Amino acid sequence: MVVEMKENRGIRDITNSSLTQKYAYLKKDIIKDIQELEAENIRLREKILKSETHEKIFKVLLKHTISSVAIMDKYYNFIWVNEAYAKKDFRNVSDFPGHNHFEFYPSDAKKIFDRVVSTKETYKVYTRPFEYADHPERGVTYWDWTLAPVLDSSGEVEQLILSLNDVTKYVRAQEQLRESEERYHSIFDHSLDGILLNLPNGTILSANPAACRIFGQTEEELCASARQDTTDLDDPRVMQAVKEREKTGSYHAEMTLLRKGKIKFTAEVTSNLFKDSRGCTLSSLIFRDITERKKSEEALRLSEEKFSKAFYDNQTLMSITRLKDGVFIDVNQCFAETMGYCREEMIGKSVYDLDIWADLKDRQSFVKQFSKSDLIKNSEYKIKKKTGGIVYVLTTFNLIDLGSEKCLLGSAIDITEQKKAEEALRSAKELFNKAFNSNPLPMIITSIKRHATILEVNEAFLKRGGYSKKELLGFRITDLNILQDINDRVKMIEEIKKNGCIYNFETILSLKPGEMAICLISGCLINWNGEDCILGIANEITELRRYQRESARLERLHLIGTMAAGIGHEIRNPMTTVRGFLQLLKERKRYAQDKGYMDLMIGELDRANEIITMYLSLANKDIVKRKRQNLNELIEGLFPLLSFDVMKNGIEINLAETSDILINKNECHQLILNLVRNGIEAMESGGVITIKTYQEGNYVVLAVQDQGKGIAPEVLEKIGIPFFTTKDSGTGLGLATCYSIAERHNAKIDIETSPLGTTFLVRFKIS
Repeated sequence: MVVEMKENRGIRDITNSSLTQKYAYLKKDIIKDIQELEAENIRLREKILKSETHEKIFKVLLKHTISSVAIMDKYYNFIWVNEAYAKKDFRNVSDFPGHNHFEFYPSDAKKIFDRVVSTKETYKVYTRPFEYADHPERGVTYWDWTLAPVLDSSGEVEQLILSLNDVTKYVRAQEQLRESEERYHSIFDHSLDGILLNLPNGTILSANPAACRIFGQTEEELCASARQDTTDLDDPRVMQAVKEREKTGSYHAEMTLLRKGKIKFTAEVTSNLFKDSRGCTLSSLIFRDITERKKSEEALRLSEEKFSKAFYDNQTLMSITRLKDGVFIDVNQCFAETMGYCREEMIGKSVYDLDIWADLKDRQSFVKQFSKSDLIKNSEYKIKKKTGGIVYVLTTFNLIDLGSEKCLLGSAIDITEQKKAEEALRSAKELFNKAFNSNPLPMIITSIKRHATILEVNEAFLKRGGYSKKELLGFRITDLNILQDINDRVKMIEEIKKNGCIYNFETILSLKPGEMAICLISGCLINWNGEDCILGIANEITELRRYQRESARLERLHLIGTMAAGIGHEIRNPMTTVRGFLQLLKERKRYAQDKGYMDLMIGELDRANEIITMYLSLANKDIVKRKRQNLNELIEGLFPLLSFDVMKNGIEINLAETSDILINKNECHQLILNLVRNGIEAMESGGVITIKTYQEGNYVVLAVQDQGKGIAPEVLEKIGIPFFTTKDSGTGLGLATCYSIAERHNAKIDIETSPLGTTFLVRFKIS
């Protein structure tokens, strides 16, 4: 309209110029020209009137258009703006005229304005971003705008018309659409669930990679397939779901789908009907293979079923309590019955309400432990029954989450009876230990499996054996050579295995000092610290056997004495007569050639008389006359006679200072001579006899030691028995006489023997 106005002004200017020229050139024809001018003026007024009408229409159009329009001069000063233009800037229309465009807006567009003025060409910009400095809350806005020049009659730019359209919503909608499409494609392409776009009849239009993977087909193969190729139509859930979608527009169901090769799998499927931009009805189908989930759900169901059975049917005490306040969430029947409640009485009540803990400090300590660990195993506690009785339990607690609550899953075993049994066992062990250690008889425990390894001995064993525990424990009996005859151990074990025990099995034990002890062994099978063992008890009968031997010897002596007393005189008298006549006859000359025979007969009669004297000595029960004397002086008086007896052997005498004792000189002479002669006969030529005396406690000891080969055990048992001898010409009465003399002196004879020699020890009591 502005252009038209300028054109009209140009016409008026041209017309006025023509009139002036006409007036100059056609002065004479003024009237004619005036007439023509008037006609032209009428025509011009009509044209101006029409132009003004157009301008009014144009301004009304600019004023009420939804586009923002501004008219500026060629210097970019606002001449006029419409309401839409002012409103977009939150201004009034009157705020613009007289102000330059770049007073309100950044100068970054000034080059465009300059170019439009210089080129006189219209410039159009689409979706140009713009930020309002005064209204940053609006953010970035987008505009389509046109800048058009208005030329004057000379063709120069007189005005500029700026037209703006706010396309922010469109741009943002496009961005949202693009983002939505990107999200869709991202979800479609990267989803782990299969996604299909279908026609309602099941024809597949598109399939994402997950769908191709799950079905085992390419997208092209899926798009070329029919519904029955991917869906098990024999599954009634399929058609039920399709009918539901036709009715409601969607469905969510589990059904059987088919992989390539008609392999069935269970899927969870969601489908919706929708229309595309052309109004065509399509369906989306989102599915996931839930075969493994179904297996997991079945496993979970079985697990829950197992847990339920394990919890409720368990014969141990099971409970679930809240950690923070100890409230019972659940208990099994066994727990309730043990505590004397029914389940309903316990559930919902706390351990404090029911006064479960016998000692609340145990509960507090127990809760603190869960700050360090989620598991407490095999802890013993005392809890109280409804009646107040105490129950001992062995418990295990696990910290678990039930919803948002920290809870304790507890399992406990009632060990009350076990505790009683343990107490009884402890008492029994204590009693056994007291009986074991205080028993005066030696006792020993040995392992069967570990070949008689010694596990324990009592004090009596250590004292009698002369060992320390360190020397015994962990060693085998066979290693220590405690049993003199190893075969005895085999016999004892066989007897124990056969009968479970053994009584009074006689054997000989070797003691550490080198002594031998005759013992009666009794034993039985026991379990010692979980191991099968033998408990052995030794009853030493060394003295008993000695007394028995002595008793047997004395019985023989008494028998011999009785016989000797009855016939001694009857034999001696004829022997004396015979001896006398032999002495008379050997003095006669006519028997001179028989003198040797007679001396032999007299010698034999003397020997027989000596034997009878020994018999009478053995049988002598009369108390001999004794007086207090020193044993050393007696031995010194015998030395010349002893030296004669040991001419072929050496003799060594070591006499220590001793107290005087009550002895009979003659009998002690005979005792010493018999022992020395016995030792000489036990040695080979060149051996040494040693006679020693010393004081040992309340005894004076006479020791006669030889260097023979020792006495065999079977011989040792018979030493002192009358008529027992190992010599070809012995009578077996020498040592028997020694034992008889010792008995009359209240003395005791002991024998120590080894392959290096034998020592006879005669112990005389001082007082």
